[in-house]
Amino acid sequence: MPSANALIIDAASDTNREELARMVKLYEIPAFVKQANLDFTMNPDGIAINSYADPVRQKFACHTAAATWVSGMYFHEKKAEYHPKDRQRIESRLENYVNYWRIRPAYDALVKQANDLISQELPDSSYAYVWVDDRGGKERYLPLNSSMNIKAAAEWLHKYQDRLPFSDRNVIAKKILEKAGNTGTNLGEQLGEHTEKQAGHGIPDPDEVISMIKQRANLATKATYKEEILKLASAVKNHARIALQPTELVKLAETIDIIDSALHIKGKYTDNIQRPEDVIFKVTFTKAASEQAELCTLQTGSVYNKNQLAKLAKDDVESLFGSDFANEVCTGLEIDSEKMAEIAHTLPTPDAELLEHLLAESGQDPAFGKTASHEGPPQEVLEALAKLYD
Repeated sequence: MPSANALIIDAASDTNREELARMVKLYEIPAFVKQANLDFTMNPDGIAINSYADPVRQKFACHTAAATWVSGMYFHEKKAEYHPKDRQRIESRLENYVNYWRIRPAYDALVKQANDLISQELPDSSYAYVWVDDRGGKERYLPLNSSMNIKAAAEWLHKYQDRLPFSDRNVIAKKILEKAGNTGTNLGEQLGEHTEKQAGHGIPDPDEVISMIKQRANLATKATYKEEILKLASAVKNHARIALQPTELVKLAETIDIIDSALHIKGKYTDNIQRPEDVIFKVTFTKAASEQAELCTLQTGSVYNKNQLAKLAKDDVESLFGSDFANEVCTGLEIDSEKMAEIAHTLPTPDAELLEHLLAESGQDPAFGKTASHEGPPQEVLEALAKLYD
């Protein structure tokens, strides 16, 4: 059985030109395409394989400027039928030929027309944000029907982040990441990290979160407002394992975003006064996963970089855990970070606490704070959040 990709129609395989007749009614054809030889544009004979946007299947010929534009028209009509990875590869090659033939304005106009046509038929789930008013009227923003549109939505979110409440940014970012995952779209390191933080996909340093909240209290001029913010800081500090759960972190980010608007610092962030999501979701899940192989989690919940374990002195380890333990985790007179991490991860909580104390004495603080429990948030935290929302 032939693959779905093999059935995709491009200009050359549109033998009776039915597709062309349909599309010329939908798209504005540029003059240089109208003036080109139609047969040579549609049916190239003997061109090099690398002149195709899809050289594997020899589809979407780009041997002339006109052919490149026409191939772009066919591709954007049919690209949903390609596997995401193939789609990205072909789209990238088309872009290269567009630049080579210097037809960028005409091609961008084509892509916009194609997206506009597709968006007329898209369901709400294909948009990053759907807004419904009190009367039932609906507006849809940021279509996510292609890799290009997914990236464009992420770029838009980055550009206008300070004009939106965090609650809206969170919804938009989650949709973008979902669609990016489904289509194999790579947002790039910086844009991907930003989108993850907006989606609440990250973990914090608890002390930095508390310091950030206290910083907002110091900026408040109303005594009552300052008092409520300090109560929130105290609630988070006293119930860190609960208040710093993922769902509660999103609520906290929404709250700090509201506070920042009230304090008139939103959009005026600096290295000293950071956006709440940059502190609350400091280490994204993607970054944490990439670094996981270099981390060691103790039964206490504290997480250390493996190289921190190598900073310990063999004599100190031996005096605390005995010579057999020390010999097992050392290579010669030095602590072997891999051996130590393998054993340290399994130490019962009392021994893990002793190791934590030894690391602290050696100037090694946890890379990340203690993990959260799965209990519900205490009433004290909920009340503090509720007052600040009001």
